[in-house]
Amino acid sequence: MSKTNKTRQLEAALWETSVQQGHFGCFEVTIGWYGKEIVDFITYLSTGEFRCYEIKVSVADFKSRAKLSFHGDYNYYVIPEKLLHELRKNTAREYSSEDLHLFDTQIKNSKIGLITVSESGMLTYLIRAKRKSVNMGMKATLLESMVRSMNREVKKFYTLDPYWKLTEGEDLLC
Repeated sequence: MSKTNKTRQLEAALWETSVQQGHFGCFEVTIGWYGKEIVDFITYLSTGEFRCYEIKVSVADFKSRAKLSFHGDYNYYVIPEKLLHELRKNTAREYSSEDLHLFDTQIKNSKIGLITVSESGMLTYLIRAKRKSVNMGMKATLLESMVRSMNREVKKFYTLDPYWKLTEGEDLLC
């Protein structure tokens, strides 16, 4: 299934924040060798910390029963700013409440962070994630899963225009 433009915008914003020394990121990481869970975006810091991000672009997407892969030390929802307002209204309506921040309270209680992305691609950490205890076995699984997914991405890149392709007049062995 192809990605929507909104999903691509959120991915671009996340990618911009992960391009730094000692900070590695990968999209669509399947957890485990035969995993049925896919993390939308995962980062690994050289300190050994993992962060998992679930990208949601609509109310239906947010309320989907699809498995959420929150296996990181810190876990986040990433949503467009406009979606935040819809989710707040829907949650207040669902609980017959006037409190538009009831949605925020539910997210805080889940210990999952919430990042909003503006139309211009600016990230705002609206709710900070609480640290989760991740055992070494899961960290090894996450790292292996990330390596496999990164290899998949490299293979895609190399099939577009392999860097080893010789230009005219260039000898193979100089």
